[in-house]
Amino acid sequence: MNTAYPAVPVRFDDRLARLIGIPIIGFLVPLLFFGNTLDNGLMVYVPIWLISTLQTLVYWEGNRFIFMQTRRRFPLVTQTRPRIALLVGLSLTYTLLMCRLLRYGVNLFFPTRQTERVTITEEYVGCFVPLIVCLALYESIYYFRQLQAALLESEKLKKENLQSQLETLKNQVNPHFLFNSLNTLAAIIPDDAELSVHFVQKLSKVYRYILEIRDVQTVSLADELAALRAYSFLLQIRFGDNLRINIDIPDERLTDRIVPLALQMLVENAVKHNVISTQRPLTIDVLTERGRILVQNNLQRRNQFSQLPPPADPESDSTGLGLTNIRNRYQLIDGQPIDVIITTQSFVVSLPLLTDAHLQMTA
Repeated sequence: MNTAYPAVPVRFDDRLARLIGIPIIGFLVPLLFFGNTLDNGLMVYVPIWLISTLQTLVYWEGNRFIFMQTRRRFPLVTQTRPRIALLVGLSLTYTLLMCRLLRYGVNLFFPTRQTERVTITEEYVGCFVPLIVCLALYESIYYFRQLQAALLESEKLKKENLQSQLETLKNQVNPHFLFNSLNTLAAIIPDDAELSVHFVQKLSKVYRYILEIRDVQTVSLADELAALRAYSFLLQIRFGDNLRINIDIPDERLTDRIVPLALQMLVENAVKHNVISTQRPLTIDVLTERGRILVQNNLQRRNQFSQLPPPADPESDSTGLGLTNIRNRYQLIDGQPIDVIITTQSFVVSLPLLTDAHLQMTA
């Protein structure tokens, strides 16, 4: 626990504890420390009980006041040591002083009470019982509230930190997408001006989607697929029949949720890292399997090592910003991992499909 957190005032209703605790302690102390005081009957014991309860009231209320004052004087958790030192010193001094004064008062006003049977040591032991109970009660409640406040503050800071990280990751998507789209547009402008205008219209539609989901953590799979289809159109304008994007998602999964732009970024990665030509067309399949959505493509790497077996660790395969971004966003939102499966023939990324009920549980 971070002890730098400020103290939270101990706000609790202790009236019931005082109302019940003081008479009970007053009843038990004579029985426990001053012999068989009930031998002469309950009616004889009642005055002893009342005197003991009065003494307990004085000890309890006085030490409660000392506790409250020392807590106000040293409110921080980092000030626990000086607070406890002051609390113990004042409480012991107060309790010992009141013990002597009350003993004198009882002997003065109740001369028939057989106080000579009670030694000074027994008297001190008896008066320390209310002290221990009172301080234990208030210290326990105080530390529980401090711990509770620290945990809540820690959780709040953790969520704020995760939210900040999430916003940073989401903000990386926009320039990444725009950079690749502008490269695509630059490639087709010299060849077909009319198609370029159509491309810009589609690009505007896709980018509008990016702006709309800027402040959300998840989107419905239906919305994500609509954006993916628009983006796929843009890619296929450039690559023609050399790029095939097949989307096969059952209708019952369209209400599931996914991190925004995840599918688009995976398609981008596939296009970026694989050869696309008439002789070697690239096929990208988007489908669902056992509560997850898969984006898979035939593997035909651009680099000279493309025919070598895949690396043992998928993380070592360079998939750029996209895959890392998606992985981190899932980790921050839901904690579920994404799976990357690489073989000599294919590259597959498996993403969890989230439901509203699951998201509420992890919120």
